[in-house]
Amino acid sequence: MNSANQPSDFNSNCSCFEGDSHNLREDHYLGMDSNFAEVSVLVCQRCQQYWLRYFYEVEGFTGSGRWYLGAIAPQQLAVLTAENAKQILEGLDWYHYSGSYFNGNIGKYSGKILLNP
Repeated sequence: MNSANQPSDFNSNCSCFEGDSHNLREDHYLGMDSNFAEVSVLVCQRCQQYWLRYFYEVEGFTGSGRWYLGAIAPQQLAVLTAENAKQILEGLDWYHYSGSYFNGNIGKYSGKILLNP
């Protein structure tokens, strides 16, 4: 995974890279983007890896809640805003996803994030 779109110096042996979010803590909240998704940066308490979290739901639709979580490099963190967060996630080699929209299943994906209910 030595790509400009994914950190090359991360500790991929940490459980956070397998979708375990128990050691992730919010580092800072970036706000909502124009899709009304909540954007925040998390940090792993074990390996200090930064993660971009993108949470989206349509309140009127049961089972529409979903989150996306991608490991980001310091240079991505430096230019990250709530508005460009989705684009940064979509440009990563991979990201985790889960939520009620996916029946609570955790998976790994890459590419475009679709936000229809």
